[in-house]
Amino acid sequence: MKLKLTSKEKKGNVKYEAQIKKLFQKLTREFMEIYVLFYLCVFPLCMHDKYFDILSFRFELFWKPTFVYGVIFTVLGLLYLISDALYNGGAIRRRFLTGLKEVREKGNSNSNGFLGRAKTICRYLHISIVDIAITVLIILFAISTALAEYPYEAFWGDRGRNQGLLMWLMLYISYWLVTRFYKFKKWHIWAYLAGASAVCVWGILNFFFFTFGMFEHADDTYKYTFVSSIGNINTYNAFTGIFFGVSVGMFIKSKTILCRIFAFLAVMVASFGHIMGLSDNAVLSTGIVFIAAPLVLCDSYGHLSRYFVAVLTYLTALRITYEIKAAGIHTMADGDAGIQIKIAGQSLFIYVIVCVAIAAVLSIVMVCKSPGTSEISSEKRIMGRFKAFWIGIVSVVAGSIVIVLILANQGWHEEIWTPYKNILIFNDSWGTGRGLCWRLGMEFWRNDATFLMKLFGYGPDTFYIITMNRFMNIMQDAGYGMFDSAHNEYFEYFITVGILGLAAYISFLYTSLREMLSRGNDSSKIIAMGILAYALQAVVNIAIPITTPVFMIMLFAGITVSKIEKANS
Repeated sequence: MKLKLTSKEKKGNVKYEAQIKKLFQKLTREFMEIYVLFYLCVFPLCMHDKYFDILSFRFELFWKPTFVYGVIFTVLGLLYLISDALYNGGAIRRRFLTGLKEVREKGNSNSNGFLGRAKTICRYLHISIVDIAITVLIILFAISTALAEYPYEAFWGDRGRNQGLLMWLMLYISYWLVTRFYKFKKWHIWAYLAGASAVCVWGILNFFFFTFGMFEHADDTYKYTFVSSIGNINTYNAFTGIFFGVSVGMFIKSKTILCRIFAFLAVMVASFGHIMGLSDNAVLSTGIVFIAAPLVLCDSYGHLSRYFVAVLTYLTALRITYEIKAAGIHTMADGDAGIQIKIAGQSLFIYVIVCVAIAAVLSIVMVCKSPGTSEISSEKRIMGRFKAFWIGIVSVVAGSIVIVLILANQGWHEEIWTPYKNILIFNDSWGTGRGLCWRLGMEFWRNDATFLMKLFGYGPDTFYIITMNRFMNIMQDAGYGMFDSAHNEYFEYFITVGILGLAAYISFLYTSLREMLSRGNDSSKIIAMGILAYALQAVVNIAIPITTPVFMIMLFAGITVSKIEKANS
């Protein structure tokens, strides 16, 4: 949009204006580079008193620095305006205000309606649909807190997992800082892979009971449920799911031999770390990565060959883990090792590995045949057909899973499903009590929630209050003690911030992923693989300050990368 400025509005010291912009751009970018790299690479390893205060410590380690960053950037903004006024005659501010006024007048003169005018103004202010989605989400969180029966607890989230309004306000500040001031560099992803690898190596060692004194003065049972620098195995697998998705994406898209070697090492570490976390949640995050990668990342034979190598690596790691357990080596897998390792022990699993290995070899052979100019179009055509074929395969598998779930829950040939009843049979004990937790949540929603509560929820992170006030005896009789979270992020938002809050959260995730996948470059698509992995496993997991900052800042970085690509296109 071309602005018509008067001579007064154009007036300004060009030399000083360039210096002002360069100085503040340098300051903001360096500040944000430190911020993003800290939370992606260092934050997951930070601890204070082992596992005893890990939740509260990580919560404070996120919200306090983020609040300080918000203050610092507010001060920098004021200094920027003051510098513009003192050394540039306020030309930057005047141009912005004049442009905004012109846009508003132009919008009012056209018959585009309110939405058309709003769209024009948003375009001038560089406000995207993702910006609007997260702003609506925060407003709904604030309304839910204001209407909550326990507003103090809803603000702090101290009766749950510290995911109250305060946490979301800090995430909102983080969103604007990262998407406006962070400058992405490719090596940042490599730094993240290195930091995440350290977390997973720690987790792999924990699998073999190298505990490094972390469980001193704690019950020995925690050795089977807490791992690495993350804590609970479900939380750990939420982290490793992101890492696995990003590492697979980097391996598929890497262009040089050296980068492929480093990425492959990351895939191996992520695979073993993800599997040895022993959480069944890993099935979902791994599955969505393997389903989405051919559609999102594979555009050539080379991409496809590396995809099959990544799948083969994961399946081999799974079989090795099973063999370790079968050999009687003392590990965290003693007893119930989870659905993945059970499947890896089946005789048919070897044939699956062989089939994937054959696919990997065939695709590598296709790569070795150096394509001529006439064969490039053929490669694209074949890859297009493969993607269509892959969609068909995924549809058949998804349909088969639905049929299996129906048959298992109707009691058809019970002996077939008994070994996998914890996964296939939906009842109160499903998912280590998740079935009961969700049933109680729905009982509250149907019987006790008012119309406003159904719209705006009971208050952010107040699921514990709901269950303890109404269902304490039921939980204790069932042997679960208490439910301080729904163990399903989406159901948690449905109950605590209502139908509108859940819709806003899903809209935010959807618009963010759409931005990264449809308008982004390779880097944003790679990041999107990690986001997809987390988003699907969240169906049976919880949001917690130990991993939420990593997930959200990764998401914000992906949005930033897609914005850069969009601006350059």
